[in-house]
Amino acid sequence: MHQISDETFWTDLLSYIEDGKVIPVIGKGALTVGDDDQPFEPWLVRKLAPKIGVELPQDGPTPTLNEIIIKYLVANGEANLPYLRLHQLLEQEKPKPGPTLRALAWITDFRLFLTTSFDPLLQRAIEDERLGGQPLLPESIGAFSPKAKTVDLPSRFAELRGTHIHHLLGRVSSQPNYVLWEEDALEFMCEFQRRLRDIDNLARDLHEYSLLVLGLHFSDWQARFFLRIAKQRRLSEIRDHFQYLAEGPVDSLPPSMVLFFGGFLKTVTVIPTTPAAFIAELAHRWVARHSQIDGSVDKKIVALPSERIADGDIFLSYAREDETAALQLKGGLEKAGCRVWFDRERLKPGVRWHAHLEDAVKRRCSLFVSLVSHTTETVSEAYYHLERRWAAERLDRIVEDREFYFPVIIDDSPIALAHEPRAVRQFQATCLPGGIVVNGFGEHLCALQQHRLVTPR
Repeated sequence: MHQISDETFWTDLLSYIEDGKVIPVIGKGALTVGDDDQPFEPWLVRKLAPKIGVELPQDGPTPTLNEIIIKYLVANGEANLPYLRLHQLLEQEKPKPGPTLRALAWITDFRLFLTTSFDPLLQRAIEDERLGGQPLLPESIGAFSPKAKTVDLPSRFAELRGTHIHHLLGRVSSQPNYVLWEEDALEFMCEFQRRLRDIDNLARDLHEYSLLVLGLHFSDWQARFFLRIAKQRRLSEIRDHFQYLAEGPVDSLPPSMVLFFGGFLKTVTVIPTTPAAFIAELAHRWVARHSQIDGSVDKKIVALPSERIADGDIFLSYAREDETAALQLKGGLEKAGCRVWFDRERLKPGVRWHAHLEDAVKRRCSLFVSLVSHTTETVSEAYYHLERRWAAERLDRIVEDREFYFPVIIDDSPIALAHEPRAVRQFQATCLPGGIVVNGFGEHLCALQQHRLVTPR
């Protein structure tokens, strides 16, 4: 079992992904909707339940989709109606994929996505993030269903061109040709195994490649059954490829799953974290790695999901090359009692980060700290220069005796501050080598921040 902070694990996984040895399998636990990245299934249940006459509890957790379908059927509901109503619901609402799915779409080494969900969220995320809003070609989207003509992949994974999505448990339609509840899942899995010869390309890819399983939310036996069908042999006999499952915190997993996959079965690794956190970390590491290699994605910013900047937070402006010093400075300020907003932690994958940063600097932050280094003083074109211009523009709206902009020199750069905006070049700079907070700097900023939080700005 690997933790999300295991560097060797990430290095190996990214290498396998870049070598084209890993196929992601996306479950409903990895699906999110809206800019606030809310889980898809509870959103869907709250929308669908009143359309099929199921009353939801007033308090407590939202029931699962399986639970409301069972409740509907127990009340002698017409068996096919939920499929029609769900199809109509998604057509009307057209939910937007959340930041988690958008971050996953950034990983362009993933050219084939397998999904156990019926919805179009993954498709829309890929169209938005990879294709500039243009639709995927119809032949790039396939689906298995026992009641429909079996559709195989157009070719083997290694020979695929462009991006492909394949729905393993059916794709939403007005007919019951997709998995809505547990009985559907059982029938699909049995039929999938029976018809493996009809889907030769897909079957061979499942057998031969490593799988990265994200948020299946299957029960213990279903997860084992799915992997058994996919690999087409006893799980204890898998030796040549590793499989990965990101299913949730370890205390939320069935003990038998942890023991079987994490202990007995060494080729299946359970990552004890939420699928959303895992995807965010994977996307961040992939983007950082590729921006260093070829600069192809250096305009993307990815981080673990959290809230946007709160009014009054301190904003740190820094070069990516100075991230270690920025983290050191952040920690020192927080130890002194400051509230610090740090883009690497706070910006959600897939958010409109330019607008968020501009809003943070021009309106929301109480203090602006500019980390000055050899990098910021020699690189003539970078995003942090724009952040600093925004902050300098805000100075025009701030009374002269109020402190707002703090240049902090973190190495042996000259104090002249040649690349800082003209409006702040005469400001007194503070020297904090390596970002280590000393000499009451943190306490001073904390006092200023506390005053701003209780005084209208």
